[in-house]
Amino acid sequence: MIRTSCRQVIELAGSQTGSGLEVMVPSNPKTGMAGSSVLLPCTFSFEFKEAKPHLLFVRWMFAGKVLLMFSNKEVTSYGRATLNTQAAMNGDASLLLSDLKVEDEGTYSCSVDYNGEIVGKEVVLRVEASPSVKVTRSSSKAGDKIHLDCLVEGFYPKEIKVTWHRNGESIKHNVIIGEPVRDGNGTYDVNSTLIVNPDNITKDDVAECRVEHASLGRPIEEFFVMTQIGRRRNSFTLVAVSAAIVFIVMALCRGVYWALCRRLKSKSTTSDEESVIPAGEPEAEPSKCPKMGKIIVPPLINGTTARLQCTISGYSPGNLNVSWLWMKPGSSQLLPVSPSENKTATVEVTRHQDKSYTCTACLTIDVSVIGKHSACYICQVEHPTLGKPLQKKTGKLHVKGIPVINVMQATKNKTTYLSAVIEGIYPNAVTITWSRTKDEKYVNYRETDIKNKSSANRDGTFTINSRCKDKQSRDKKSKYFKVTVIHTSLESPIERTILREEGVYHLLTESGKMVLPAAPLM
Repeated sequence: MIRTSCRQVIELAGSQTGSGLEVMVPSNPKTGMAGSSVLLPCTFSFEFKEAKPHLLFVRWMFAGKVLLMFSNKEVTSYGRATLNTQAAMNGDASLLLSDLKVEDEGTYSCSVDYNGEIVGKEVVLRVEASPSVKVTRSSSKAGDKIHLDCLVEGFYPKEIKVTWHRNGESIKHNVIIGEPVRDGNGTYDVNSTLIVNPDNITKDDVAECRVEHASLGRPIEEFFVMTQIGRRRNSFTLVAVSAAIVFIVMALCRGVYWALCRRLKSKSTTSDEESVIPAGEPEAEPSKCPKMGKIIVPPLINGTTARLQCTISGYSPGNLNVSWLWMKPGSSQLLPVSPSENKTATVEVTRHQDKSYTCTACLTIDVSVIGKHSACYICQVEHPTLGKPLQKKTGKLHVKGIPVINVMQATKNKTTYLSAVIEGIYPNAVTITWSRTKDEKYVNYRETDIKNKSSANRDGTFTINSRCKDKQSRDKKSKYFKVTVIHTSLESPIERTILREEGVYHLLTESGKMVLPAAPLM
């Protein structure tokens, strides 16, 4: 028996006398960077004398869903996956994935079918995302301590090492590091804080935040020159002393001025008192307590951003302080909102003719089922007219995941099954109905004729595989089938219509019809 490559096989002609199909993939996981492209290798070879190209069929699958199919020299792709058709005809069915995302990590299946003989192998993909690092200074309410925040964003996997160094030496004390927080895109953020006493800063004092991660060839080092803090503090002290001297001189001049006024008034014979009375003080702003409206919460859809809004009105003077707090799901502890958690706070202030103010405070958050569902946000207001801060709460947030549906067909023992893969569902309560035409009307399948299987996704949403059997799949007569999905996140149900025509199943779309893709029976 002679071993030949697929290219040699396809070029041969004649009748097939035997076959031995072999599929080869790498034994070690492949690694790709988020946002880039990666090639998942899969090659195959035959072991027979003659072959026919139209008998070759290649399928790539991931997470129970068909990504790509190659048949009769044509490629059908469902997403960001592509395949080189010429290379596939020569025995290379490698899959190219573009614009990698964290959710693409997992096990991929490459199966090759030649004339009914099927061989499949699995390729493991690991996705990495490199962090960005930024060091900023923030003030502390406790004394004169200074906080240096090292914000590390957008990394994956979760494991990361963040350390502080001062003038080249590692710092173990006065360091606070938070837990990595997962974003809606699957990457993580973390914040590490170094507490600095300005009195201990010396000349050429430098702090360094060092980040080590699997995606990095070498650590990222971000520096902060701390002598700037000392100089800024000395400048502030000088300004404060100068201001005090100016204030004393002005007070003395004011006293002399009033003494002269009184002396002139006692000697004057005129009754025009306005000629010697100095100008009065500027009119002070009236004191009015702020009034808070409810926090407006828009619909919260998994994988999007949402803007929470609270309006504070009718207050005076204008020195109002607004802060946002939150409680994690299942916790009663109030935590300050941090930009490291992908939350952005903004305020807009308007002054009215009656000298009162209105403030619109907004908080923009990344919405995800993990970390946001059942969380609670609080807008807190402090003002000189208040004995204690005012607060408004959102109540527990309810995140929804809008389902996405893909329909396919599968064949077993000469019987065709129609299946629907519904992804991104949250909450998991969903109604799925299958129906078919009978006497020119749609008739629902009985619940016992429908099989549904639910599974949890890494982003907290759910996927449901639903299928029903076409008991007359061999019938050449035209017949329509419909699957309907009802969910709380949908304004109207999702419907997909399938047409069986001359034994071939088609998906009906607005632009026409397409052959219903095939997939293994779930």
